Amino acid sequence: MAISAKELAQKLNISAATVSMVLNHKPGISEATRQLVLSAAKEYGYQFKKAPEDPDTRTIQIVIYHKNGLILSDTPFFNHVIEGISFQCQTLGFALHMSYVYERDSIEEQIAHLRDLDVDGILLLGTEMAKEDFTPFTTLSMPLVVLDSYFDGIPFDSVVINNIQGAFAGTCYLAGLGHKTIGYLRSSFSIHNFEERAEGYYKALRIHGIETPHPYVCRICPVPDQGYEDMLRYLEDNPRLPTAYFADNDIVAGAAIRALKEKGYRVPEDISVIGFDNIPFGSLMEPPLATMGVEKQQLGILAVDTLNRRIQNPNTELVKVALGTKVIHRTSAGFLPEGSHKGS
Repeated sequence: MAISAKELAQKLNISAATVSMVLNHKPGISEATRQLVLSAAKEYGYQFKKAPEDPDTRTIQIVIYHKNGLILSDTPFFNHVIEGISFQCQTLGFALHMSYVYERDSIEEQIAHLRDLDVDGILLLGTEMAKEDFTPFTTLSMPLVVLDSYFDGIPFDSVVINNIQGAFAGTCYLAGLGHKTIGYLRSSFSIHNFEERAEGYYKALRIHGIETPHPYVCRICPVPDQGYEDMLRYLEDNPRLPTAYFADNDIVAGAAIRALKEKGYRVPEDISVIGFDNIPFGSLMEPPLATMGVEKQQLGILAVDTLNRRIQNPNTELVKVALGTKVIHRTSAGFLPEGSHKGS
């Protein structure tokens, strides 16, 4: 009589969920555990629904570095990136597995786990990582490409959004609409991407002769409800407001617009707003959110191509691939009619 998956888990003294993930070829399981379960399944006569994965298949591991999750958990941006990764893995014949590294747990133990994986290369989603967080990963011997983060001096290829160019273009767009006071809705949670966007924003102000520093920077949380509360508290003090805002991302922009409208400001008649990332809900907002468009699936495709290049040529020079952005014209950002602004 064939053994069930539950019985197999009991014999191996591991969770039924882990056994199920292995038997159904799901990502996120170490190669040692995968082989243990598959070997035991054959030994005890488990009836496979489909053949186990070809052992000769090349494998990529997505490793998501999780610091506090504020950025990764509250945006659909990364789902689209992973769709691009998955598509290109299928195109190139890679199997795709996924796992997490949590800063709150032992980094050494988690790196040791990665070291034991039988994979051809790692895509490290480094959105929330600081420069020092990359040091433990330098002990890994397999090819590794960093996705969505870059720091000078780290010994890895990187695939990123051109954040400086994007923020520069978005701020210049507002200046081109006639705005002379352009504020900054800045994330209260700092990541390297946002620091680069700040660089692009201030560069655009200097190019257009707009004075810096200025009183129009508001730091709000990049989580919708918390960001909305932060913006409400800011507006409670009746501050001087600009005629337009550039926001670190669409979630920050959306939270701010919600608070501005609640306080009686019209968007864009009183205050224009442009975001960054072009996530889906932006086009459904009222008014629809102007933003900086990023080809998110293309970012994932480029990451797989860059890792494949590193796998094929381990000693080739390091590269940084930066994907450009473009302005998505929507009605949250408009020309500045004379005498229309309520706040400054």
